[in-house]
Amino acid sequence: MAKNQQVTRKEVAERAGVSVAVVSYVVNNGPRPVSPETQAKVKAAIEELGYYPNELARSLSRKQTATIGLILPNLTNPVFAEIADSLEKACAAEGYMVMLCGTGRDPHKEKKLAQLLRAKQVDGVVTIPSESPQEILKPLQQTNIPTVVLEHDLPNTHCIAIDDRHGGRLATQHLLSLGHRRIGLIKREPASALSTLRFVGYCDMLEEANIPFDPALVVESKAGQAAGYSSMQQLLALSNPPTAVFTHNDVLAMGAIRAIYDAGLAVPHDISVVGYDDTVSSSYLNPRLTTVKFSIAEMGRRAAQIILELVQKQGDLPAQTITLPVELVVRDSTAPPQKF
Repeated sequence: MAKNQQVTRKEVAERAGVSVAVVSYVVNNGPRPVSPETQAKVKAAIEELGYYPNELARSLSRKQTATIGLILPNLTNPVFAEIADSLEKACAAEGYMVMLCGTGRDPHKEKKLAQLLRAKQVDGVVTIPSESPQEILKPLQQTNIPTVVLEHDLPNTHCIAIDDRHGGRLATQHLLSLGHRRIGLIKREPASALSTLRFVGYCDMLEEANIPFDPALVVESKAGQAAGYSSMQQLLALSNPPTAVFTHNDVLAMGAIRAIYDAGLAVPHDISVVGYDDTVSSSYLNPRLTTVKFSIAEMGRRAAQIILELVQKQGDLPAQTITLPVELVVRDSTAPPQKF
């Protein structure tokens, strides 16, 4: 046999002493039953010859590639990683492979990846856009590729969102209930995602508590622990720094806590910190992080469920936005402010 030449079903059939049709029934688990004895002979021949199905040919015959594209802003962010893990497991259970793509929050790369997935003829796409959702959706919708968009609420689109405004309210209300009045906020740069509503919830609660909004207490940050560290340094440099800080996510909170300790202060003795997302590491930090929780894994599972229903055309599934609830998880990083 020539090098790199793929073994055929005919060769498997000859080795097992059966017809090519029987080999197909064994490989495809049907549609006709095959006796256990014959199955064993076919599987032994497959093992001996190193046969594997030609997925390209199968996809052409079925007009599906059994592949789902997943476009994420960042592949190292623990939230996105958990979403990817949950979605991949749910898709794999149904025989679908997930093609993972990271954009680095580059809108040009987002559009290019959408075009690439279209060229790869994936069956569906799940995505978290950074800036312009339509730039991702347009090339996919042009060829009727089913899509599910996370962390957004878009018209005529299947979306899964988080109740982020309520989450911002919960975090801020918790700090207010402890007696804090100068509450800092480390928020992410403007984006199309609904997570910007965490800032709105923060403002809501300050207004309800009759506390004037102080723009000096709000720092706009990039992603990552280092960005959280430098943003916290800005707040600490104020002539009247905050006694508590609410961060856009747990990753920023990690950097903020490090900056507080490096300044010779302690959490929560000197400054309380609240994160967001309840990532796996948040309960292992010192101190354990108070945070706003939503089910990250559930977002991945729901996204897989919807995209597979769309791909498999299981009934008429109207486009809608599903909003996942949030809750406050109180741990050790928050306490009443010191009294002087």
